[in-house]
Amino acid sequence: MGISAIIPIHNEASVLDDVLECVERQSRRPEEIILVLDSCTDESEEIARRHQAKIVSVHVRNIAIAVMSGVAAASKETLVLFDGNSLVPANYVEVLEETLFRTQADLVEWHGGMMIFPRTTLERFGGFSPLHLWTLEFFLRMGERGGRLVQLDGPHVRLKPSPLRRNLRYGLDYAMLSERHKLAPFFRIGTKSGLLPDLFATFGAAVGHLLRGRLGRAVLDLPAAIRAASRSSSGRAGSDPPSRE
Repeated sequence: MGISAIIPIHNEASVLDDVLECVERQSRRPEEIILVLDSCTDESEEIARRHQAKIVSVHVRNIAIAVMSGVAAASKETLVLFDGNSLVPANYVEVLEETLFRTQADLVEWHGGMMIFPRTTLERFGGFSPLHLWTLEFFLRMGERGGRLVQLDGPHVRLKPSPLRRNLRYGLDYAMLSERHKLAPFFRIGTKSGLLPDLFATFGAAVGHLLRGRLGRAVLDLPAAIRAASRSSSGRAGSDPPSRE
């Protein structure tokens, strides 16, 4: 089964060599590596061209749209996503491919935006949305339409922190998604990206609820969500679909 690897990149020059070497050291190396350079103003493109990869340049400043540009350029029917700022184990692709084949899932998530799926998954459920929480939105949409998601929560190393303003945007998106999909009104602080990023995301969610005219309702719903979370063995109640490996 041929695999195309897609790596969205925005100004990752300080870590990009390490990330690409991680991809190249995979025990199951993808047949095709696609680097999507999104509005890079540093030396990311120069570094990318030192590696054997197909380069796609876009100017969208959006991870999900950059990924979809990589999908459009991919020649293989199975797609695996790497993060341009994270290292994964050498058996990352191998484990994802084996799990996808064994479970016959529509998508297998390693962590965050790192995942594997056949092209038919996008044909069946539609492409990724431009939201900052594009992964959660897609997982919820896929689940509501009968899709099968397997989440591994695999090990990874984040090479540099994301800007805190991104967590504010996560919160704004989460407020909308929580209303649309009947989720808990706020993230569980300390269980996602860390205490400070989660606080920023929670503030963003509060602003999002306020802008949607439902902050009071969200606060009133919070105790029930906390009780539901305490009963959940996943430790991620209200933020992700329940299907896990």
